[in-house]
Amino acid sequence: MKMENNMTKLKAIEKEVLEKLFNMRGGYVLDFTNRTFEEFFEDEFGVDIYDEKYNYGSGSKANRLRMLWRVESNDVVAKSIIKLIEYIRTKINLGDFNPVDYPEELIKEALKIANRLLSGQVPEEPKVGSLNASFKNGQIAIVLNNTVFSHIKPLLEDEHYFNAVEEAFKIVRNKLKQITGEERATDAFREQNYIKLFGKVPKNDSERDFFEGVKFLHMAIQFFRNEKAHTPSYHLDKNRAIHYIVLTSLAYELIDRWSENGEE
Repeated sequence: MKMENNMTKLKAIEKEVLEKLFNMRGGYVLDFTNRTFEEFFEDEFGVDIYDEKYNYGSGSKANRLRMLWRVESNDVVAKSIIKLIEYIRTKINLGDFNPVDYPEELIKEALKIANRLLSGQVPEEPKVGSLNASFKNGQIAIVLNNTVFSHIKPLLEDEHYFNAVEEAFKIVRNKLKQITGEERATDAFREQNYIKLFGKVPKNDSERDFFEGVKFLHMAIQFFRNEKAHTPSYHLDKNRAIHYIVLTSLAYELIDRWSENGEE
């Protein structure tokens, strides 16, 4: 679906904050039933959340909210975030929600997202091509290798996590083949390929151990990929998928950052 300029521009880390706050794992949104979810959006926004245009993936409440984020204007998305936060706070005041489950810092981060959308500001794009990371309020944001991420981004956005992981594994193996002529890590990481892979031969035991570590990281990807290739596609948990993908990003970086003269 092509997004117009007036449609919401939520970044991946912002979606993570909102999904955590609104308890969207397993297809749910907070404590809404199908009926109360429908009534909430109808009463607050005049939006029929069960309209076909919000029917995404399994059609769950969480997926319908994700589709609303994708197709509606910044104004509508921001107001929906604010109203859901008001709902949370009301439930806390009534004793229906435990405030421990809805930390104020997380609520404040969600409100910042809503305010940014209302102001029309565009979030700063992170630096690509390196593993720069940040840690804030219990959330880790890591910048994946751009080659890996750009290849699997459409699959992640459509929540095809199994396929995203499989493609990430594939692009790492293709990189190995490009460098060494061998796709399998067990063949590619022979000592005669060290110059091609690392730009140098190991000078001491410490460097040799590092090279071996990179080798075994790639071997893990080789065998994980073999398992996925011989297994029918299945639902893969988003969190597990991200862990696999971070692994592939690191593996790719470690063989892509060396020049021919051995300098990083």
